[in-house]
Amino acid sequence: MHRLLIAFLLTLGVANIVRAQVADAGPDTSLCVTSYTMQGSPLPPGAIGTWSMVSGCNNVSITNAGSPTTNVNFFCTGVCVFMWTVNDNGSFTSDQVVITVYDPNMSVANAGMDQTIVGPQTWAQLSGSPAPMWPATCQWNWVQGSGVVVDPNDPNSIVTGLIVGDNILTWNCENGPCWSSPTVDTVVIQMMMITSLDNVNQQDAPMLTFDPRVRQVLIQQGIHVDALDILDIHGRVVMTRSGNVRSMGLNGLPDGIYLARAIVNGRRQVMRFVLGY
Repeated sequence: MHRLLIAFLLTLGVANIVRAQVADAGPDTSLCVTSYTMQGSPLPPGAIGTWSMVSGCNNVSITNAGSPTTNVNFFCTGVCVFMWTVNDNGSFTSDQVVITVYDPNMSVANAGMDQTIVGPQTWAQLSGSPAPMWPATCQWNWVQGSGVVVDPNDPNSIVTGLIVGDNILTWNCENGPCWSSPTVDTVVIQMMMITSLDNVNQQDAPMLTFDPRVRQVLIQQGIHVDALDILDIHGRVVMTRSGNVRSMGLNGLPDGIYLARAIVNGRRQVMRFVLGY
């Protein structure tokens, strides 16, 4: 009889040990989806469990807060912390899990169009994309040049201290499990200094002229131009022509400040002019 009582008490002790196990909210994870099945520890017989949100974005829906494997729907991105609390006949234990949600629709890195600026200006405005949504990150990095990006994480940051020649930067974006690896794109900001345009045959006539009456950039007679580009005030090429160019009509361009850039024997010649006004 005594042995039977001891065996019975031992059996009760083992059962209590099983039922008294602590809550486990499951492993931390990163997602590229809008729905996730939680991995909380199973409930002992008679116990009650509850999921609650500790911190994170507000737009989250817990399908069944009492189920250890409930679905959670995310309508936002960011870092969310959840708590799994188990009430086992008045004995409370809890555990937290961190779920990092990335935007599956975020586009890959794009550093924007190459630019040309003319000194003495030594700054430019970058035009990268996308603007990262946390926890995704993007950053400007230098490849060539020694300037300063005012805000390295802003796709439209100002960059200062540009040097004459090619200034090369990359826009690097990382989006967690949504991409197999970070994406990178490159932009070149070419800085030129305007000097006196070359004269031909010691004549006083400039190589490039602008006739506002007919809205045309003209090439001096006797000059062979390899290519002629028209750039807007941001250094973007808006018109281009190659070959033995004699003139370029500018109809269709809005009024503003422009640069004419001619390539003569592999050398760049630049003229600033005003269209309209």
